[in-house]
Amino acid sequence: MMLSISTPARLHFGIIDMRGDLGRIHGSVGVSIQKPRLVIGIKESSETEIIGARSNRAYEIVESLRKIYGIQSGVSLKIHEDIPEHTGFGSGTQLALAIGTGLNRIYNLGLSIEDIAVKLERSRVSGIGTHGFLHGGFIVDGGHRVDNRDSVSPVIYRQDFPEDWRFVVCIPEINKGFSGEQEQNAFKKLEPPPAETVASVSRIVLLKMIPAIIERDITLFGETMTSLDTMFGDYWKKIQGGTYTHPRIEECVNHLIQNGAYGAGQSSWGPALYGLANGEKQANQLMEEMNRFLNDNGNVGSAFVTGVDNTGAQITVR
Repeated sequence: MMLSISTPARLHFGIIDMRGDLGRIHGSVGVSIQKPRLVIGIKESSETEIIGARSNRAYEIVESLRKIYGIQSGVSLKIHEDIPEHTGFGSGTQLALAIGTGLNRIYNLGLSIEDIAVKLERSRVSGIGTHGFLHGGFIVDGGHRVDNRDSVSPVIYRQDFPEDWRFVVCIPEINKGFSGEQEQNAFKKLEPPPAETVASVSRIVLLKMIPAIIERDITLFGETMTSLDTMFGDYWKKIQGGTYTHPRIEECVNHLIQNGAYGAGQSSWGPALYGLANGEKQANQLMEEMNRFLNDNGNVGSAFVTGVDNTGAQITVR
């Protein structure tokens, strides 16, 4: 039996609450996107053999699960397509969940996706990647209980994204963003944000962003997306050195908005950034302009158009 598993990347709009004084911490907002994708083929094998990008990381995940669950055999695994690592797309979570899902099915481990995420220490800050794997779409999660972070944050809102809305995703060739231990260390350096800031973010998500997507109001949704990104960026200034992790990201975000994007921002720690467009025509025009801008004056980068993945991971048996 060969399993084929295809998972979406995600754009991370921000964290809601870094205070934790109400008993829960983090909470996040984001959306699954159709590309880039992780696509793997995996089947039982007497020994573990891995081909493709991030093969060393994939091997570590396989061996970790084999040790935890006492699996005697290995797997033959091929990574056909991959999500760029440390770029803001949540690639680590998708690789862990895809491999975990493969081993779970092959060896009948009886695990849920949440079980796999906890065992592999994914979703310790944001649940967007895990719930995106499960369901896709636009997601708001409710954060972790401060006395139990070994869990996946529950979904408090999930919605299919309008099919005609598009994201123009840009990746300037600059330093990669924080991840893993770097991210945890960054959090430790920050003082909790003022309660007023958290209250403002919560009101924006609840009373502007969610109603905007329900009513398919792209103008309001884009404005909200931009304001959230700016608020989060201002909070991270101490460790990012500015509202964004690199001045080039700020230039690109501003250029997106100046050229008609309904909203724009940095995904997680970047360097990926995104702009919201209405329909394929506007998205393609904006992509062409951003490809020109990303590569002017000695700069290097790329842009592409993607829709939102409203399905989540696709698993087929061959």
